[in-house]
Amino acid sequence: MKKVFKINAEICDARKVQEETLAAYDEIRINSVIVLVSPAAQALLNKYPVSMNASAVLETEEDVQLSMVNGRHVMEPGGALPEGKSYLMVNGMLDVAPGCEELLKRYVGITVNGVVTCPKSLAGCFAKAQINGKLETYPDGCIRLRGTTVLDRTFRLRAKEGAKYYAASRVVALDGDIGFDDLAAKGVTFATPKLLVWESLCEKAVRLFDAETDILVLPDGCALVNDDAVLNENLLRRYGDKLYINGDLTVNEESRSVLNSVAFLKVNGDLRVTKAMADAAAGLKAEYDEWKIVADRVIEDRGKITVDKALLEQAGTLGIEDCGRVTIDPDVSPELIREKLLKIKDCGSVFCTAEQRAVIEQASQKVGRILEPGQEPKKEEPEEKEGEEVRKVNADTYVL
Repeated sequence: MKKVFKINAEICDARKVQEETLAAYDEIRINSVIVLVSPAAQALLNKYPVSMNASAVLETEEDVQLSMVNGRHVMEPGGALPEGKSYLMVNGMLDVAPGCEELLKRYVGITVNGVVTCPKSLAGCFAKAQINGKLETYPDGCIRLRGTTVLDRTFRLRAKEGAKYYAASRVVALDGDIGFDDLAAKGVTFATPKLLVWESLCEKAVRLFDAETDILVLPDGCALVNDDAVLNENLLRRYGDKLYINGDLTVNEESRSVLNSVAFLKVNGDLRVTKAMADAAAGLKAEYDEWKIVADRVIEDRGKITVDKALLEQAGTLGIEDCGRVTIDPDVSPELIREKLLKIKDCGSVFCTAEQRAVIEQASQKVGRILEPGQEPKKEEPEEKEGEEVRKVNADTYVL
């Protein structure tokens, strides 16, 4: 009988593992978010049949404590210092304020699975850190604003004398009452990758921005829509007929009555046009990243769904996304599928007849399996196989 030791833990600490423990089993399987090993333990583990399914294997000395944070971790001057030797792991975002040099030096190592944000002067503190994501820096001495910051009259009233402001994504200056002359008199400046500004405000605005800022001049009266949107009467009623869409814009049957009412349109994303509106939308004067044909109706997030003739005939064009099991009724002809079923995306299993398979394959994106009726996905093997004696441990933290 094969002796197997299976460890399921968020943290598996194997830094003090003994050879007698490893020798007692024919196989050790570690399923863990983090496995801690010392140099000596790693050498010992390599001698035995130990398999690790882990997000990270950290090599540290035995006396180092692991400090793990899930989510957003803010590091500020005057914060609590780590006691003794400490290794910091952040699964999310690490936001480091100015003046944290000494605090960062107190950690023997840092791993961030996500994003690190810090002043440029602190970037060197992360030279030896393991960042599985992105290091974002901002100019020293700046007051940080929202990623997308919209300027208006209230900003002018609250702005601090001599302040330099930073927005990680863009500054939006689409308001005639911003008062750039008053901001200049206060000595206010901005650092940001991109500025969106009305044409009439451009000359006064650019004086307050770094030379590296990319400036996009928009016609006076243009409004920002800072999200995905549908082109319809409600959108134009709220924002007007000159639009900058910071997201994707959908053109569907609701858009037909307003297509000729749009005076200016720039989409910082994709123009998503339903198949039925493709010809009508072709004359729309707009800038966008990509033109994409999308379904008139989308069914998503279902465990099971059956696609029959009635559903296809009523849908216009149909899209199916994020469903577990999709069954195509055998009575549906390949011709109807080709005409009506635009896509099947991110679904687990699709069941169809041999005659339907070719058109289903054309419509499928990131589908796990395409099977014929009566077939079932192969069941996963049980955790415990015949001939194995398994010892299993489930814990938040397990010391091997």
